[in-house]
Amino acid sequence: MRLAFKMIGFALATVVSGAMLLPTGPSYAASGEEVINARIDFMKEELGSHWKILAAYAKSGKGSLADVEDNAMALARLSKKIPEHFPKDTGRGKYSDKMTRSLPVIWTDWDGFKKEVQRLADGSEKLARLAKEGNKDAVVTMIGSSGSYAKTKIGCAECHKTFRGARVK
Repeated sequence: MRLAFKMIGFALATVVSGAMLLPTGPSYAASGEEVINARIDFMKEELGSHWKILAAYAKSGKGSLADVEDNAMALARLSKKIPEHFPKDTGRGKYSDKMTRSLPVIWTDWDGFKKEVQRLADGSEKLARLAKEGNKDAVVTMIGSSGSYAKTKIGCAECHKTFRGARVK
């Protein structure tokens, strides 16, 4: 009986150890196109869905400060996942300008890119604190009353100006 438990334990440990060695995340995708599509979906669907709630609050007062706090914290958490969506050689120069807006400078200035991602995380956390404190005016100022991420003060615009190219149709 003891031998059976040892064998089961060994088998389980082997399976778990092997599973931990498997690559995960978007970089495991079979092709660069799949990585790019996963990145676009992440940016639009996950980050974008939270941004839309913040923008609606600043632009038209839709929602509450509690909504702003929750969505700003979600942005802070999700922003930390951004670098994993940018494996090397998945930007312009390797793929068409129509397929991706990611500029090669992301990989030639990786530290600068990660610094801008951290700016988004920090700005989002600050926004959440302001919302929690009930400081509506500061919240709207940080988000930007136009509702455009390009005019926000939480960190979206800076990264897009440097690391994202123009849309090509």
